[in-house]
Parts: sequence; C-alpha cells; structure tokens
Amino acid sequence: MEIYKVRKKCAVCDNTELKSIMEYGLVPLAGDFPAKSEIDNDRKFNLNVQFCEKCTLLQTDSIIDADALFKDYRYMSSIGLSGHFTSVAKLIKERFNPSKVLEIGSNDGVLLKPLKDLGIDCLGMEPAVNISQVAKDKGCNVINDYFNEKAVDKYDLESKFDVAVSNNCFAHIDDIKSIVKGVKKALKPGGKFIVEVHYVKNLIEQLQYDNIYHEHLYYYSLTALNNLFNQFDMTIIDFDEIPIHSGSIRVVVENSFTAHPVKVIKRLDDEKEWGITSIDWLNNFGDDVRKHISVIKETLSQLKSEGHKICGYGASGRANMICNLADITPDIVDYIVDESPERAGRLIAGTHVPIVNKEHLDNDKVKPDYIMIFAWNFSKMIIDKLEGNGYKYIIAFPTMKVVEGYEELEDFISI
Repeated sequence: MEIYKVRKKCAVCDNTELKSIMEYGLVPLAGDFPAKSEIDNDRKFNLNVQFCEKCTLLQTDSIIDADALFKDYRYMSSIGLSGHFTSVAKLIKERFNPSKVLEIGSNDGVLLKPLKDLGIDCLGMEPAVNISQVAKDKGCNVINDYFNEKAVDKYDLESKFDVAVSNNCFAHIDDIKSIVKGVKKALKPGGKFIVEVHYVKNLIEQLQYDNIYHEHLYYYSLTALNNLFNQFDMTIIDFDEIPIHSGSIRVVVENSFTAHPVKVIKRLDDEKEWGITSIDWLNNFGDDVRKHISVIKETLSQLKSEGHKICGYGASGRANMICNLADITPDIVDYIVDESPERAGRLIAGTHVPIVNKEHLDNDKVKPDYIMIFAWNFSKMIIDKLEGNGYKYIIAFPTMKVVEGYEELEDFISI
C-alpha cells in the first residue's frame, strides 16, 4: 500500500457514514524525530477525527503504513513506566497465575522482564527492530514481527496461551479485527485477554487532543470495545479505570461467550447516560481545541516578550503534536529535554526544535527560566527530578497553568 490512505469505513462495524468531529490538517507523524540530516524530507499527512454512530467508535480518517510507523520506533516504555508494568506483572500472576503469556507490542521488554522474573513463560511480539533488540538484550523472548491472525499460524501459536496482553498498542493497528481473531486463536478456551488503552471519556473531557495522532487510530469507550469483542464471541468480564497516560481503561476479556458481570453492565449503561455513545457529546470538541491552542500561543508569546528563556521537557508524541499545532519553533522553545537515548540528538518533526539529553540543563549558558512540560502526564515525576533548580513550569493540560513547585500540583492526576 501507499504510505497514506483515507479510511473508507468504520474499523469495527464497516459503517461508511462516519461523522467528522475535528480536522487537524497536515501534521507530521507523532513518532517522527528526524536527525538534522533528514529535515529536508519532513513528512506531513492529513489527520481528521471521525465518529461512528453505529458502534460508537471514535477513530481517525487516516491510515499510515505500519512499517512507516513502527519499524524504526523511538518510544521506549521503560522510560517512566517501569513501575507501572512491574505492578501489572504482579497483577497477572496473582489474579490469573498463567503458565504462558503472550504480549502484543512488547516494546523494550518493560512487561516481559518482570513476568519472566516471576517465573512465567512469556513471549513478546514487537515489530520495531531497534526496540525489540533492547528487550532481547534483557533476556526476553521476542519475535520481531507484527501480530495478527496470520502470525498465529506462521509461528505455531494456536491455543498456546493462558493470557494475552496488549498495553497501549490496541489503538495503533489498522486491521483491529485481525488482531482480535489472532488473540482468540492464540488463547486457550476460556483464556483471558488484557487490554490497556486510552479511555475516550478522559480524552474528550480533559481535552487531550495532543494524544490524537496518526499512530493512534482508535479512541475507545467500553461500549465500542464491547461491540468489537461481541463479533468474535468474546466477553468483557471486568474493567478498571487506571491513571496511566492521564486516563486509560484496563479491560479483561474472556475467550468465550458468556454473560456480562453487573459491573460491566452498569458501565455500559453509564456511558449511554453520560452521552459517550452519542455524537452530541463531541460537538464542541473542535472549538475547544482551537481555543486551547490560542491560549498556549499567547502564554508562550507573552513570556518570550518579557525576555524569558523557555525549554521543554519530554519529546513525546504529544510534543510533536503540540509543537506543530501551536507553531512552537526554536525561536520560542530553545530545546526539549528527553531522557531516551533514542531521541536525544534528534529534532521535533516539522518545527525542528532540538532534542537534548538531561545533562544539557547543567549548562548555565542555556539554563531556562521556564520549562514547558510536554510529557505533562509525568509532570509530578519531572518536577520532582528537577526540584531545587529554580525553574518555573508551564503545564498546558488539562488547562494552562504555570507553577513553581511540586506542591502546586497536589490535585493534579499525573502518570
């Protein structure tokens, strides 16, 4: 396929009458962090958000070839999320006590390693060559390939696993139905599929438009997930809202067709009552986004006019989106600090703000007055690391705030 194509129908129910919610226009891929030698080849693709009134799935209208997104990937989950996934490994062990676990999109082994340390036989599938090698270097068993129904046959995985896991990648895959078919085939009868994915309720209510990009194709409610799994005689048996990525949902799906527990039935009813299953709930999103972008521009412009030096922290996909949507160039933010060796030394796509390592802050000649925390879901963690250096911090989400210390974020949900 070509690197970019436009979605013609809903990924879950094949409805062709999708309703436009928000138009982003031409923006870079959130996972693109070009080297200086690559800036003449900046890639930008159209991005719009659409809603399916039939199955309630919120989804992008653009599909990017998976190899362009994931074969050379710059996101390492161990940077900031090791504690979370160590807890997930313990949860899997204590609740399901599996003998064999499959992880789809295993990244740098952030979950595989603690599972392995707990004595669980686990296999990861990860398409990114560079990232899967990091996991292999930790002693993890990883297949460097995409997971789907065909992969189950290719690697002889049918009916081998008690538990399958997908953490923060279930929204990234074009043919999502092939993934569910593959999971169903790889699981033993009655096996469990655990999915962690951004929850659309938090995304919309907290105006997290910086987390909408080409790589994230879908934004799920429990209702939309239920409509997907029902097609394959799989049943959601439990869920929990979790703070990871500032509002996600962990869903447990059983590889059998059974009755929903009361807890699940209640949340499905709640989502209908809250309006999440209706397009009316989304009608003001576009206007709210445009207003928020204006506030970001005005705040940064005012600080620069006062002679302040501004840098950023966290060269995430969120940073790529905000820098492009709010026209943040090196004239406004001098550089962005990132702790990942996969990103330091590269640039923000589109606006070319330099990405540097944390040691850059030790240079008094470039020391900032303000740090804009682009990875704002880690604000508390970042401020805690930098405490005592005299910085002021700009945090744009969920609402714009400028703070001087950790204690001013006591009511801020950040992970």
